[in-house]
Amino acid sequence: MVERVVDAAAERPDLSVVIVTYNAASLIGPCLDSLAADCADLHIEVFVVDNGSRDGTPDLLRRAYPWVRLNATGRNLGFSAGNNQALPLCAGRAVMLLNPDTIVHRGAVPRMIAHLRDHPEVGAVGPMLCLGDGSIQPECARRLPAPGNLLAWLLLLDKLVLHLPGRRQAGAVGDPPAPTWYDGFNLLAWPRQRACAVQSICGACILLRHEVLRQVGLLDETSPMYLDDIDFCRRILDAGWAIHYQPESVITHLWKQSSDPRRAGDHYALGCHAIWLYLHKHHGRAAARAFEAMAALAAVLRLPAAALLAVWPGPTQPRRRYRLSMARGLARWAWRLPKRPPLFGFASETLPDSFEAPAP
Repeated sequence: MVERVVDAAAERPDLSVVIVTYNAASLIGPCLDSLAADCADLHIEVFVVDNGSRDGTPDLLRRAYPWVRLNATGRNLGFSAGNNQALPLCAGRAVMLLNPDTIVHRGAVPRMIAHLRDHPEVGAVGPMLCLGDGSIQPECARRLPAPGNLLAWLLLLDKLVLHLPGRRQAGAVGDPPAPTWYDGFNLLAWPRQRACAVQSICGACILLRHEVLRQVGLLDETSPMYLDDIDFCRRILDAGWAIHYQPESVITHLWKQSSDPRRAGDHYALGCHAIWLYLHKHHGRAAARAFEAMAALAAVLRLPAAALLAVWPGPTQPRRRYRLSMARGLARWAWRLPKRPPLFGFASETLPDSFEAPAP
């Protein structure tokens, strides 16, 4: 079985898989095992780019998975730059970006490949992503960010509308309600049980045609984390391809937020700046400035409310403290407050002192 999966000397591979790791020794084994089992009847090549792991991930790969083409960079390049180390080497008819914290369910990859074969207008397809508790991760099918739906996201309106009559959460069955600006860009109220065209899928697993990669190019390295997958999807759409969500393909995403509530704010601030970069790139300076103003307003509204709720005792207090940390991260970004140390150790993740777009 392994020989069939990794044989790179025969015909052109059906699929090239790129996985970027960072301290993923406990995760990469189950990920690769599930991938190999699901692709037993396919000819695939697997690239793993290790971003300077300190937990023995490269040694584990060399010892237990010699068929993987390993590139140990020795430093943390970030998600986009890490993928870009391997993407130019991919020879498969299709290319898949896969997170190391995923478990591929049987039939997931063959179904996505078949979906591309049966729908020539589709450039990329994404699976249903289920979290460790079995719930559906909303990011697996979403809209592109725009000023209206970003305002809903900043003010948490996309979460509040879930409690309105007729609104449904991501795991519900049925036709999705017509999206509105207050549904946000993650479309939390949409059911995700039917295949459909979407504007964006999650970078935890994206399968695309090799010709699409040649046409749109590599991932944008401007933002080291967050929205690089959305930017990639935007460029695929701009090139004239459709993007489909395929719920019959299921992948478990063992994604979890940091257990340290202080770091939730750091993540939120980095996410806000990634959105700012995306808007500046695709919508221009005016849209980016509008997002700055919306973020500052949202911080004024959210921070006092979150601070009051965080001190109220009860079983949900840890969650409320988590939201307070996110509100602080929003305020720190919007009001240009002093920055905390980097999360992951690569210099480009630090927040800038001013809102200036990178040089083209």
